Amino acid sequence: MKKAFALLSIGILTSIALSTEAATCCKKYHKKWKTCCIKHDACCVKRTAPSKEMNLAAQPKPITGDPNFNFFERVSGSLAFTTNYVFRGISQTSNLPAVQGGLTYTFPIGIYLNAWGSNVKFTDSTANIEIDTILGIRQSIGDNFTYDINIDRYNYPGASATAYNELNTLFNYRFLQAGVSYSGNVYNAHTSGLYINGGINYQIPQKFVFDLKDVNLIALMGRYKLGGAAGNSYTDYNIALNKKLSDIYSLGFQWASTNGQTRNRPYDRDLFIGTFSANF
Repeated sequence: MKKAFALLSIGILTSIALSTEAATCCKKYHKKWKTCCIKHDACCVKRTAPSKEMNLAAQPKPITGDPNFNFFERVSGSLAFTTNYVFRGISQTSNLPAVQGGLTYTFPIGIYLNAWGSNVKFTDSTANIEIDTILGIRQSIGDNFTYDINIDRYNYPGASATAYNELNTLFNYRFLQAGVSYSGNVYNAHTSGLYINGGINYQIPQKFVFDLKDVNLIALMGRYKLGGAAGNSYTDYNIALNKKLSDIYSLGFQWASTNGQTRNRPYDRDLFIGTFSANF
């Protein structure tokens, strides 16, 4: 099953890349409005993913060694269908649906390589595909603390002038979550961007949700400080409720909004998102 999902994800990511037409007349700073699923993420859950703030995408995880090497035993990933791709409080698809997929290869020491893709639609750009390429490390310290540190390259085939790099960190202690992201050239606008967010990531006990298992609540608030050339600094809010339907499938509902300082209505206020995902 894992091998089949991995091959399907590779096919989707390849199709996304090959179907992208060369963009023309791209405005230099179109991504100033890209100001969310989680990566991640998580959403994303990039990611997980997802939204990246919602982060429904599968998290990379260390895998115990096997004397008989099998490439697919070190592969994890996700496929998702979402009603709106939201990143840090703002729609990346002009409030339209998105198909998303990602693959992660994790080395035994916790270092991982990830590729994640989604369709996008901006109001001031011809970009229609986003492909993120990530190198990171994810580890646990004790039973209650985990961290994830990665470098993310945001790629826009056909609109490469807007691609940029970002350093991301994510920390979880029990039900508390915090993250810091920094880019010295955010949106390729030749200025910096610093994003800080925090809140809760809580597995709700069955007795509080009608005896349902595997119900997770994420509630986060973030602040995006941007240089003038990249747009206005703003605050975003995100609440997500996720239900694991099986070992593979999950269903999520999310509300995301900003304080309006992006001046990008209707793509930055009171967004309601539904996501169905398959993780392997």
